[in-house]
Amino acid sequence: MITINKNFKLNSKCYNREELVKFALKNIEINNIDLIDLCNFILEVFNQEPFILCKTSGSTGEPKVIKLEKISLLNSVNLTKDYFNLKPGYSAISFLPMNFIAGKMMLVRAMVIGLNLQLNKPTSNPSQFINKNYFFSAMTPMQASNSINKLKYINKLILGGSKVSNSLSSNILSKIDTYYETYGMTETATHIAVKRVSKNDSTSNPFKVLNGVNISKDLNNCLVINVPSITKNKIITNDIVKIKSNNEFHLIGRADNVINSGGVKLSPEDIERKLSKYISKNYIISSLKDDVLGEKLILIIESKKYKFNESIFNSLNKFEKPKEVYFINKFIYTKSKKIDRINTKLTIK
Repeated sequence: MITINKNFKLNSKCYNREELVKFALKNIEINNIDLIDLCNFILEVFNQEPFILCKTSGSTGEPKVIKLEKISLLNSVNLTKDYFNLKPGYSAISFLPMNFIAGKMMLVRAMVIGLNLQLNKPTSNPSQFINKNYFFSAMTPMQASNSINKLKYINKLILGGSKVSNSLSSNILSKIDTYYETYGMTETATHIAVKRVSKNDSTSNPFKVLNGVNISKDLNNCLVINVPSITKNKIITNDIVKIKSNNEFHLIGRADNVINSGGVKLSPEDIERKLSKYISKNYIISSLKDDVLGEKLILIIESKKYKFNESIFNSLNKFEKPKEVYFINKFIYTKSKKIDRINTKLTIK
């Protein structure tokens, strides 16, 4: 059972369980569209079922609905609380959608720990709403990119949902000393590993798993996660990794994104990391069918066409160099603001 800490505040107002349920019912009754997802989740948290239903993000295929035990949510809260030293009365701010696990867990953390949570309408540009100091916030890389000048107001900033490019990391660290990149998924009730990035660190540092998280690899070098306090069974991911130690790993890319070009298997994410120093626009490495190679590597940039200096490919080996470069005015994104690689590629003319 999820219990509300007496220090919990939502948008600066104190709520106990009964008051929060009343708040949810009232806004559902008047059909307050902006709060529907929040209110439905509040009612779900406090119903008699031992689980909640949660949608996966759809970044690797069609979204699906899974069950998460409420005790797993509590255990996830404790892992985050211990790692970031979150305490009752600390302030937090969120712009994450309440229909996905990241947004849901921001509320659960606030209720259980007793945080003062400023919960805002989801937006890709939250900068205008950050006007005072907050101890804790979770953002997507896109949100952080659009709020660079306001990040100084956040003591502990975690970024998840998609990769943080080298250029974005440099921009962030020009404004703040440290941020944290997270690794996790809906099935693990958000993050189970964290990478601390500071001016003295490197974005190539490994992710470190939280206490109680066990990791290994399968025969395809994909990460296997075992978190007894959160999941009943081991989770075999599609994420290709290099295990550095029993609690550290490097994320290479997704197995389902691997491109087989002329018999050479290439990770788009690995190549994208190598190019991130040279391309400031959003971009992806993808492939097109080729009669000789089977698949030929291509680079797609979210921009109007401009004069492109191919010397940036000098950092790549001969197999990693794109055979063609395409420009697209607007990428296609999933509902959780991740680049939809498949449908974006289909827009190439």
